[in-house]
Amino acid sequence: MSPPPNHPPQGLRWPESRVVPLLRRVDAVARSKHNCGMSLPNAVLRLSTDVLADLNDDERLAFAYAHGPALSGFGEDAELVCVWETAEVPEDATGEAAHLTVARFQELLDALGRGEGWERPSSEALKVIGAFAEGTLLADDSELGSKARAEVTEFPQALADASRETVAAEAETLATRLAESTDPWATAETLTSGLHRAYVALFAAAGYFFPGHPNRADFVARYLLGDEVPEAETAVWAAVGTDTLPEAWRTFAKTVLDNC
Repeated sequence: MSPPPNHPPQGLRWPESRVVPLLRRVDAVARSKHNCGMSLPNAVLRLSTDVLADLNDDERLAFAYAHGPALSGFGEDAELVCVWETAEVPEDATGEAAHLTVARFQELLDALGRGEGWERPSSEALKVIGAFAEGTLLADDSELGSKARAEVTEFPQALADASRETVAAEAETLATRLAESTDPWATAETLTSGLHRAYVALFAAAGYFFPGHPNRADFVARYLLGDEVPEAETAVWAAVGTDTLPEAWRTFAKTVLDNC
């Protein structure tokens, strides 16, 4: 086992002057309609007692958190994420959790603070930090998790600005691309990427990290982001394969921007 660090790691923080204050987020457990005033969901309890219990004495572990449908109220599953005070993820780290280092977590945090790392559905920064913001801490002997949790209560203005500007700038470009596309695969990719960026902008304007496409309409309703947006998206998919698709996209983009 590697020895613990000889000095405390640097605190986790967004770059100063690049955030706007928001109301402190309520913990995802309390916010979930299934868990309000109740104990943690069974999936999270299992991770805590069956998986994390074996790691709690490892001084290399900075903090650990759980996230997933069981906490958001849209399912029963949860994932454990362990963040390590090591140069690399330990080779003996359990396969029942996701792992990253404190340094990598910081890089992802900083990327969103610069308005980067959100552009595609697979963008790691948005996925990791968004899940952390909406999850719940299970271990935090280093107190780094608590520091990071305090920081993500302030949403990065650079992300809100960059995503909205991107949606506005590419609205007509994507409409033209959809009009000219003869390949269904290319059309689907254009729509999937464009919709992702649009929803990132919509959520960011209200101070939320877009949690991904599953249950997006339910999240829009939960956060009061505008019921007309999912309706406009439905119209886009209904127009696929017709000459009306470019105009449906323009309408969708405008609807998103009107709600940002």
